Amino acid sequence: MEAGDTFIRGDADKHLWVVLSDPKIDRERVLVVNLTTLDARKEKACLLRRGEHSWISHDTCVNYGDAVVTTLASLNAAKDGGAIKMNTPLSPVVLKKIRDCALESERMSIENADILADQGLVDN
Repeated sequence: MEAGDTFIRGDADKHLWVVLSDPKIDRERVLVVNLTTLDARKEKACLLRRGEHSWISHDTCVNYGDAVVTTLASLNAAKDGGAIKMNTPLSPVVLKKIRDCALESERMSIENADILADQGLVDN
């Protein structure tokens, strides 16, 4: 898996997950975030609209608060075992947008933001 790859976890989870960090730089700390339907309860640090990715059919936001840190080996094992289903990768423009907005999030942990900063993927 690479930065910008997207996937859905199992049949019950309807969220699209994004590989936000770069597994080529750090395969032991791979940061993934999910996209979710925008509503009044959700953080609006990064809004995505229909057309920015084929999965997006309505106003969507990035759920930085539920970001997960995993390993590249775990992601590949889940993919190979059928626990996650791959989707279309993000365009470089949308991936950059999500990364750039991460530091504006009030819900992303400092430790998770540090992964992006340590990899030189965001300006801090």
